[in-house]
Amino acid sequence: MPKKKTQLDQFADLTWNALEEWAGSKIVSRGKNYQRQGCVCDLAVTEDDGLIAWVDGTERYATKVVMDDDGLPDSICTCPYELDCKHGVAVVIEYLKRIEDNQPFPKASRGDARLKILQDEDRDDEPIDEEMTVSEDVREEINQFLKGKTKAQLIELIQEIAQQHPEMAQELVNRRQLTSGHTKTLVTRLRREIQEIGDEPGWQDYWRGGGYTPDYSGIRKKLETLLEAGHADEVLTLGRELVSTGIRQVEESHDEGETGMEVAACMPVIVKALDRSSLDSADKLNWALDAELEDQYEVCEALAEYLHRQHPKSAWHTLADRLLLRLKEMKLSKGAEDFSRRYERDRLSDWAIHALDRADRQNEIIPLCEAEAKKTGTYERLVNLLVSARRYEEAEGWIREGIRATKDKWPGTAAGLRNTLRKIRTQQKNWPAVAAIQAEEFVRRPSRQAFTDCKKAAAKVKAWPKVRESLLQYLEKGEPPWKRKGWPLPDSGLDVPETERKDRFPMVTDLIELAILEKKPERVLYWYDRLPKKRYGGYGVDEDEVATAVQTHAPDRAVAIWKNKAERLIAQVKPKAYQEAGKYLRKAAKVMAKERKQAEWDRYLQSLREHHARKIRLMEVLDSLDDKLIIRKAIRSR
Repeated sequence: MPKKKTQLDQFADLTWNALEEWAGSKIVSRGKNYQRQGCVCDLAVTEDDGLIAWVDGTERYATKVVMDDDGLPDSICTCPYELDCKHGVAVVIEYLKRIEDNQPFPKASRGDARLKILQDEDRDDEPIDEEMTVSEDVREEINQFLKGKTKAQLIELIQEIAQQHPEMAQELVNRRQLTSGHTKTLVTRLRREIQEIGDEPGWQDYWRGGGYTPDYSGIRKKLETLLEAGHADEVLTLGRELVSTGIRQVEESHDEGETGMEVAACMPVIVKALDRSSLDSADKLNWALDAELEDQYEVCEALAEYLHRQHPKSAWHTLADRLLLRLKEMKLSKGAEDFSRRYERDRLSDWAIHALDRADRQNEIIPLCEAEAKKTGTYERLVNLLVSARRYEEAEGWIREGIRATKDKWPGTAAGLRNTLRKIRTQQKNWPAVAAIQAEEFVRRPSRQAFTDCKKAAAKVKAWPKVRESLLQYLEKGEPPWKRKGWPLPDSGLDVPETERKDRFPMVTDLIELAILEKKPERVLYWYDRLPKKRYGGYGVDEDEVATAVQTHAPDRAVAIWKNKAERLIAQVKPKAYQEAGKYLRKAAKVMAKERKQAEWDRYLQSLREHHARKIRLMEVLDSLDDKLIIRKAIRSR
């Protein structure tokens, strides 16, 4: 009976396709480079049949790889990506190349430094309760130790520890200044620290693993100390500085939100200070709102949450009056700044509506929205409120006015209003009107989804065959469906969409998409063959989708489309394009195998190899098409 394979033996069964399934083609390509450049050092086998090595990249990383239950690798690494990275791929390839060359492998000891580093890395990912970092046993040991010391000895001990830990020394100075009444000095220093830390934008280079994220933890701790000492107003003053500086820094940073998260982590302290401050309830709301309105990066989410908490109705009443006055005094400008000013005004009016609602002044909300709709085009907000109040007739009137006002300048708003009317008609089960609206939307912007939506509505009134024919005729000849004889749907009562210029018809790419949707491969090819030659290669038609749609009906055409697409990618002479070409060649290979034309396909691949022999990366992609083993000879079970 053959000996059962160990997990270590399973590495030898890996194919290039399996490696890409595990890590993805990009990571595999980078891992190949690392292995080829000799970046894998001190490769060893672990007790659990895994692989461990140092891999030299931006830094030297410890990397371990094991085989999982699905027969694919699983890696952990000390690099920023941590799991299933290019370093893990490099380790696997290096191991298999050494197996192929009959090179021996050392066993990693239990005390291997790399195993300890990786184990510590795992622990670092576990959530830590900062309040419980010192165990009760340790606290008791410290307590017993300190009880035996004199005052002079304690002072000497604290001085010694403060010398070793500057952050502790600073904390002691802060507490001294607080207890001695020198709060102003501490506030001045904290303001300077906020300005200094906010001067340098954060940045991250994820490709090379470098970067800088400002550390606001020290600021947060000092603010907490100041707050706990009873100086909430001073914390709030610093909070204003923190909000302005932090938002500016986030705006200037080039990362994926790390800088914003650092600033945002300070905001709960500011909220606590707001609660404890000497401001009255209305001023507290005003303070939080000003910060929230300044913020466009979700830095002040804690303050936005504060504004959704319960506060005295009288405070909301005062805030609502203040916001209404601000809206009255705010003037909209015309020109380049018009959009940003409208955005600012809309945010302000949203909060005014919130304040009116909390102050039980709901009767003022819709009149406010009516006035604002005419000024900033916020018709959708108004219509949604009217629909919620079941004032459908008024809602329809504003929909029509809103469409007239926005269809040219803000077409997205007009589209939203038409969609709201469609929802109203759907609630009323007025299917002819719903279908008419959907048909007009299809003419405005043909798409598969618009076609499908129209089909669902028209089918309810048994008008789909005629509607379908009219929509397709529109795409072919440009004739509006509602102008055709026998059009079965009523007038929607909305603005009639303008049709495209006659020279734009037939709209071939849309006709192809609908033929694919309806699974009519002969029509797919009919229209595909009528695409202008210059449009081949990604000018609105997905050739891969075309080939997939016709592969059973016309396998030779599907293979030809995939081959043509792959050859255009190969001509770009880029490794990334080679990987993309491989996807289409694999699809063509499956069809050729199904059609029993393997010999013909092999000749085609051989011609590619001969013609592009110097393109090493392409040769690797072509090798992977056959799902070959990474090494050419298997290893015996150990």
